[in-house]
Amino acid sequence: MIVEQTRHYKNRIKYNPINNSFTETNQLSLFYERECPYPYGWIKESGSPPGYHKDVILISEAEHGLGDQIEIKLIGIFKRADGDHKLVAVSSSSLLDDLSQLSEMELSYLTRLYPQIDEGEGWFGCDAIHNSDSIEANSEEDITTESVKETGCDG
Repeated sequence: MIVEQTRHYKNRIKYNPINNSFTETNQLSLFYERECPYPYGWIKESGSPPGYHKDVILISEAEHGLGDQIEIKLIGIFKRADGDHKLVAVSSSSLLDDLSQLSEMELSYLTRLYPQIDEGEGWFGCDAIHNSDSIEANSEEDITTESVKETGCDG
């Protein structure tokens, strides 16, 4: 995972792949606005913003900087109706294996991000990542079993 956003930035961070740099924008960060302390970024092997990539939320209290590369293990996903799903991960050394194992406080931070759950949306554990019925495969933005197999949720 490449860290793109941390709790220390009030505004969204924009990644520039041409010079591998991060710039703070004028747009408020959803994570900051909704008081979610977790780092946010993308799975390195999936591409990079602003192009195609897979977003990931890292459940971690550790301090991380922009551009840090973190070894992760996937434990779940927030399925969005628009197909812009958010993977949920922990450090590769964590004993957690599924979203259902998070504490009430950790889950409350996540649910603050998307308090309104529309039809077809929701927070799901590893089964949803591997179950092709749970994740539509109609566009390249969708998550597939093959695209996450090497990064966690091995069951």
